[in-house]
Formats: sequence, structure tokens, C-alpha cells
Amino acid sequence: MRAAPAGLIAGAVLLRLALYAALAVPYGGLAEAMCHFDCGWYERIALSGYGADAEWPPYGSLPHWAFFPLYPLMLRGAVAVTGLAPRLAGILLSSLCLAGFMAAGAAYLRRTRGGQAAPARFVVLAAVIPFGLFFTALYTEALFAFLATLALLGPARARPGAGAVAAALAGATRPTGILLAPLFAVRGVLALPRDGLGALLPAAIAPLGLVAFMAAQWVAVGDPAAFSHVQALWHRTWRGPYYYLVDGLAACDWAQLGGLMAQPSRSFFAAWGLLGLAAATWLALRRCWAEAWLLAGSVLLPAATGLDSLPRYVACNPAFLFALHDVLARLDPRAATIVLAMLSALGILPLLAWLQGHGGVF
Repeated sequence: MRAAPAGLIAGAVLLRLALYAALAVPYGGLAEAMCHFDCGWYERIALSGYGADAEWPPYGSLPHWAFFPLYPLMLRGAVAVTGLAPRLAGILLSSLCLAGFMAAGAAYLRRTRGGQAAPARFVVLAAVIPFGLFFTALYTEALFAFLATLALLGPARARPGAGAVAAALAGATRPTGILLAPLFAVRGVLALPRDGLGALLPAAIAPLGLVAFMAAQWVAVGDPAAFSHVQALWHRTWRGPYYYLVDGLAACDWAQLGGLMAQPSRSFFAAWGLLGLAAATWLALRRCWAEAWLLAGSVLLPAATGLDSLPRYVACNPAFLFALHDVLARLDPRAATIVLAMLSALGILPLLAWLQGHGGVF
């Protein structure tokens, strides 16, 4: 990897882990301090499968289906291979996925940006972005970023079949993975006159991950869309992204961020959503249509039922990081270094809030 040396990627990931481990010492150590909220769900599914406990009366184990299967399946494999405790194995798994994302992202930028690509800056950006802590936690962010980037990279390298397989795996990782499937459908239709019906094969492959998960839910609980329906248990109801984004901005509750981000701020969440949409617009203006689609959809889909988690949905989205890369690539090296240093400093705040178990901005 000439554009992004393996040593830089390994160094960035290892330095992150060392910093996180040092900061986590007062909070029970890295494995414990990095596992909050959804981490527990992924851990239980990895160890015992879906439907293994009845923690949510009267719904039993139904809430498990909100969490897609690929990451807990890989976590189970990591535990079996390494013999490590699940939380430590999960940190290792997520860190390896982050390294893969950095490598794939650097390759994608070199392929799509040509001489304007700055892969080394991209690697550093992915390592220091605020809310990038989810690239290390037992969450799907690193795996999804890796797979989504591979899905974009496949067609860029004239390998749509490989990209479609990555898209299918992304669809088994989190709901927004389905956003990748229409990209292959459009590409297949446009390629029909030249390549014949074979051009549609990647379009048929791309949604298979979500289809398989829905089939499993149908067999288990009689509801192929259980992953969506159980969101009501977290008080997520469909009102549309416009309602939630406008309502969040109108709340003007920025003061909730005091006390090391301990309380949720709807305005803060909405601002991250608008930042993501602005970045998607920037990508569209640069004719990066697939990236713009992925980022805009990754904001609008979750924002249709609420604002929770929008900061990580945006900050850890590969298309958002590609947009920030494009901005950094236009700066001189000194200015870019200053921006990366500022982002690194800002990222400490949500990291400390996470290690302390505060859920206000997550």
C-alpha cells in the first residue's frame, strides 16, 4: 500500500489503543470502560444467540432482533480463536476492522481522487475523528465502514461482483447497509446494453445480507421486519426526518452538554444530522454520487424515527470521512496538521464521557 503505508495504519490503531487503555485505567480498565449500552446486546447475542434471555418483560428476548447478526457472529468467532474474554476480543476485532477500513479507504481515495488524494491524512483523520471511539468499541461502526468502503471500491476497480458481496455483508451488519443495494441496481441497469443480463448479477447479490436476516426473523418470531418494529421499545416512532431535525434545532438545549456531555441534547444531535447532510451535498456537488447517497441516507433513515446516535452515524460514516478528506486535501500541510490536532483534542471529550458511562451524546 504505497499511498498509505501499513506501518502508518498499524501505528495509528495501536496508538489509539494505548491512549484509550491509559485513559480507561480509572474506570475499570479498557475492556470494561469501553463496553456500554449496545455493547451488552452484541456481547449477549455473540455468546448465546438471539432469543437467549428475557430481560424485557413482556417482550421477552424480542429486542435482540434490533441488532444485526454479522458483528456478533464475528465476535463469537474471535472469542473462539483467541480465547480472550468477549469484551477484549471485541476491541481487537473492531480495531482490526478499523485497520481494514483505513487501508480500503486509502485505496478508494487514490482510485477516485487521483492526484488530489491524501491517503496519509485520511488515515490520521479516521484515527482522531470525534466520536471515532466507536471504531474501537463493541459496535458495528468499524465493520460497517470497512464493508461499505469495499462495496464502493469494487465498482471503482471494475469489480462490481466483489463490491456486491461486501454490500451484502454490510446489509447483514446494520440497517443502513441496504443503502448500498440501489447503487448496484442502478449500475446494473446502466450496464445492460453493454454487458447483457449478467450486469444485473451484482444487483441481485447486494441485498442478500438483509434478506437472509429477515428470513431468519420470519422463521424465529414470525415477523421479517422485527428489527424495525422493536425500535418502538426505545421510543423510536416514525415522524420523518424533517420533523425530528427541526424539532431538535428548535429545542435550543445546548446547555445539556455541560457536565462532560452527561445529558442528551436534541439540538446537538440535530446539528450533527445537518452537518452530515451538508457533507453529502458537498459530495454531490463534486459528483461523488454514491458517497452522497450513502451519507444522506445514513442521516435521513435514522432521523426519520429520532435523533439518538446521529453523531456516531455521521462521524463514523466512510462517506463523511471522505468529504472531510477532500477538505483537508485542499489545505497546505501545516493547516491540515492544525485541523487534525484540533479534531484530536475535541475527540477526547466524548471519549472521556464514554469511559465514564455517560450516555448523553451517544
